[in-house]
Amino acid sequence: MTNFVFYDLETSGLNKNFDQIFQFAAVLTDKDLNVIDEFELRSRRMSHIVPNPGALLVTGIKPETIDQAQYSYYEFATEIRNKLLTWSPAIISGYNTLSFDEHFLRSLFYQNLYPPYLTQTNGNSRLDVLPLVRAAEHLYPGLITYPTSSRGRTSKRLEDVAPLNGFKAHQAHDAMGDVMATIHLAKILKSSAPLLWRRALSATSRPSFNSVLKKGEITILHDHNNGWPVTLPVFEIGKVDGGKNTLFFDLRCDPSLLDSANLKSCFSGRSRPFRVCRDSEIPLTFTLEDWTTLKTDEIFDLDLAFQYSQALQSHVIFEEVINAFDETRKAFEVSEYVEMQIYDDFYAFDDEKWLINEFHSADPELKITLTNCFKDKRFREFARRIVFESFRNFMSTEKLFEYDERIKNRINVGADVPWTTVPKALSECDLLLQDKEDKAREINDIKDYLVGLR
Repeated sequence: MTNFVFYDLETSGLNKNFDQIFQFAAVLTDKDLNVIDEFELRSRRMSHIVPNPGALLVTGIKPETIDQAQYSYYEFATEIRNKLLTWSPAIISGYNTLSFDEHFLRSLFYQNLYPPYLTQTNGNSRLDVLPLVRAAEHLYPGLITYPTSSRGRTSKRLEDVAPLNGFKAHQAHDAMGDVMATIHLAKILKSSAPLLWRRALSATSRPSFNSVLKKGEITILHDHNNGWPVTLPVFEIGKVDGGKNTLFFDLRCDPSLLDSANLKSCFSGRSRPFRVCRDSEIPLTFTLEDWTTLKTDEIFDLDLAFQYSQALQSHVIFEEVINAFDETRKAFEVSEYVEMQIYDDFYAFDDEKWLINEFHSADPELKITLTNCFKDKRFREFARRIVFESFRNFMSTEKLFEYDERIKNRINVGADVPWTTVPKALSECDLLLQDKEDKAREINDIKDYLVGLR
């Protein structure tokens, strides 16, 4: 019986590479979502991180507290990793985790010399509750109440949806409060939309999703479709992106009308005939038998879909479609910044595993020596950063002065760089003061803090 881990983060900003996590909260539950254990901790600001003023306003984190937390970022990463390993194997879950929190968590581990894919290894898999909340609006109308904007669009933000659906203790933008709100919504989905819940659980990893796909048969796919949700019959064309993802054909389309000379135009747009499915991101698919039990208003002709599925192979050469799709994918670009090089070498953590383990177990003096032993330049840079942030009392005065100067230059640079600098943050404070007069005191406190970082 698999347990669940629900987690949430509060961060210094929105940039997964150049911001940091300030707060981590997680809850371990059993398969029925009953709480077994809880875990929460906060991290000190790393000296090269300038917090985004807007993020501080949203989370309510006081600027003077972010330098006083108990744990350095390295200690913070170690504590989180150890706790998650203790709770493994589990389904690692949250709200909007696949688009946001997951990337921050990977970056946290990567920049602290830990393998970044903990949520997909050690027997773990992933679940994001947000796509299920979105899908329920169309597959189970009336199950969840959504607030509606003046433009008629419904909000799926956790702080909007949870209180409207019976969660009265929600402290929005507090990590533990968001975790408990997410569990509340998950319980509603599990109990009142059991089919949706089961199909999501069957796709919490790439292997599990592939095991439920029936090759050569019609599948019903629910696609968020970039904010224009649609449920449609599809037929598998094959694997793309090096076998990581699945390409489907939309069986509402007549395959005989495809322009084989211009296949690349068939992979984009709301009404595209070919749809790529990210196998590791909880694709929501249903069998034809499932379809009869769903309450969606989506209408399509299944008899026609069967005809199109039979005609597909005589009008489309699957291998040509796959090749054409792969040609549309952009080549991976190597960044000049070490923080953005997380995906450059998937085997580096294996290649230097013994040295990484020795670094983690070493005393501070030996850690300083080992920083220069890494062959991977990324690991050397992060090891030096770890020593500076967590063990600066063991560094020479000369090295400390040199590093402090580098930090000062980095956070005050006037060039266009991808991280938040003090000048950028101060400019944002001025804009916030114009738009949020009721928050003037908080914004000025943030501004005073930023001036002190110079």
